[in-house]
Amino acid sequence: MLTLKDVTKAFGSRRILDGLALEIAAGESTALLGANGSGKTTTLRCIVGLAKPDTGRITIGGIDLARDPIGARARCSYLPQRSVFPPTLTVREALALVARLRRAPTGAVDRELASCGLVEMADGNVGELSGGQRQRLAIAVALLPDVDLYLFDEPSAHLDPIASRMLFARARQLRAAGRTLLFTTHVPADVRCLATRVVVLRDGRIQAGGAGEFELKRYERKLERDLWGDDDEHAMAGGDHDDRVGVDRRLYGPGAVA
Repeated sequence: MLTLKDVTKAFGSRRILDGLALEIAAGESTALLGANGSGKTTTLRCIVGLAKPDTGRITIGGIDLARDPIGARARCSYLPQRSVFPPTLTVREALALVARLRRAPTGAVDRELASCGLVEMADGNVGELSGGQRQRLAIAVALLPDVDLYLFDEPSAHLDPIASRMLFARARQLRAAGRTLLFTTHVPADVRCLATRVVVLRDGRIQAGGAGEFELKRYERKLERDLWGDDDEHAMAGGDHDDRVGVDRRLYGPGAVA
């Protein structure tokens, strides 16, 4: 469904992607992990054409992005880290506008209002939404078109537990329909509830990865340790701060487990 071959991207003298090679099959839900600055967001932006790779090739559903950018982008939908909508539009109007632009199926606006918990605020102005409500709206916008590939950059950021469960339920529906999902995250629950596969980026290259319940649980636990450190039980067993830093290095550094 999605293939990146030898993709490089630099901003000035800083190389963000360094010969990145990645292949994602139809129906997979892949979590793209990595430390800040590892190239996660740049990867997504290159896929949707918001950043142009310096070298390499990207194909979406067999369509070469460089040769047919409109055709390739029509096969995917993108949720950026930060979305901006006209503040004077209502939530329903914002969704209806994007639905027309993306030629979303009939009923898509009402569907996503319900699936993202926006029904009660549908007639309120976008400018009056809280940060979490704006993220719900951004997710709803990304889910409007019926496409093969969905790209989410930190989808659960700012979401409360109820909204996160709505996101997970909608993602399961997409997977059941054979759609493909590639998302970045630092949230352990996203790996547990969304991913069928994990890929770890470091310095613009694939450092590690895995699939299956055992591998996903391992990476989920590593994200938990990255966020919170080891628990008291580990400390009582003799773990110290240097040990906890070592766990993080195994996820993002030279010792990452493939």
